[in-house]
Amino acid sequence: MFYGKYYLLFFISCSPFCLLGQKAVGIGTSNPRVTLEVAGDAITRDGIEIGVIDDMVDADTSTFLVQEDASNKLKTLDVSNPTGTALGYIQEYIIENPNEDWVLNLDTNISATEFVVNTISAYYNRELDIDGYATVPNFSAYIQDGTWRLTADFPSANNLYDNEIGTWTITTLIYSRDLSKQLGTITIPMNNGSEGSHANPIID
Repeated sequence: MFYGKYYLLFFISCSPFCLLGQKAVGIGTSNPRVTLEVAGDAITRDGIEIGVIDDMVDADTSTFLVQEDASNKLKTLDVSNPTGTALGYIQEYIIENPNEDWVLNLDTNISATEFVVNTISAYYNRELDIDGYATVPNFSAYIQDGTWRLTADFPSANNLYDNEIGTWTITTLIYSRDLSKQLGTITIPMNNGSEGSHANPIID
């Protein structure tokens, strides 16, 4: 009789879970869409085990989870949302009618404290007078007065025809400093040689 009480208590205590079997369980929702759905805040203290994750295919859209420092809440980062934030942005600048092929200082008005801007590619759409010299396009992004600027030029060259209106097309990659790690600057002395190596890799 003594043991029977314990068996009965154990059966009563576990029966809500045992009877559920493979049915979906909802907390805060009466219509769970998966085996367990929590509609609302949840706190886990000892970690979460993640089972099998299906491979992505081309048709899938990517969504990231980002933890907010102030509230420790998780937020979704849906890169497929055209109006939302993203890990990075690709922006094309079409610069019309500069001083021949010379763009000295184009202010993008993008904050240098919040974002990083890299130039990916650039091309100029007019024939050049190189006057016997070889030249390659020089283009870059740089910081001045707190914003990112663009510059582009063919050194030692000008428009072949002065009256032509040229256009630069510069493609940039823009990403938030909050969503990327800034590793700073590394100086590597070459000692007047043509080969060198950094002592430690920046990422291991």
